[in-house]
Amino acid sequence: MDKDHQQYEEDLETIGMRFEEGEVTSEILKKAGINIAEMKEKGVIAVNPDGIVNFTKQGQDEFNSLIRRHRLAERLMSDVLHLGHESMEKHACEFEHILSSDITESICILLGHPTTCPHGKTIPPGDCCSERRRKLEPLILPLDNLDSGERGKILYISTRDHHRLDKLTAMGLMPGTIVRIHQRQPAIVILFDETTLSMDTDIAREIYVRKIKD
Repeated sequence: MDKDHQQYEEDLETIGMRFEEGEVTSEILKKAGINIAEMKEKGVIAVNPDGIVNFTKQGQDEFNSLIRRHRLAERLMSDVLHLGHESMEKHACEFEHILSSDITESICILLGHPTTCPHGKTIPPGDCCSERRRKLEPLILPLDNLDSGERGKILYISTRDHHRLDKLTAMGLMPGTIVRIHQRQPAIVILFDETTLSMDTDIAREIYVRKIKD
């Protein structure tokens, strides 16, 4: 992406985030370093005689697409990669400019169609979030989301407890292992290979699987 277009998207994001905070005037945007004439020429904002600024439909649509990519990237960095705040923000700002619509939709499905970012701000819905497709399950889900009798293939284990990770790996629970839920109460009991293993729910929540249909 060329620098001019990236700067345009960053300015668009700045304007949209100001709208989320309340009424926006041309004076507010000037202080934020926005070239109002340029954004009007591009057809994304309109300014009334009192200096009140609003998005045009084009502007609102472009902002929704941009901020959706940014906030889904934040959720991916936070929920899956467990990055800290500063690192999460840095990478999300980079990702928002390069994510294609297909990859953005895949991330949304992967995360289970989240409606808010880690800061509690709204993630605009996409086509994959429509009522017709809302019933689709995430592609990847925690082991404790499986019902008794269901199987899943382990994709990764997300834990900051290295001792726990080493212990699970030593028992044979590693990416590629196929497990079946034997029971869910009082503890989760899983079957894999020729092993039966009982674990607490908080451990099962750190093991992410792709469900296998029988």
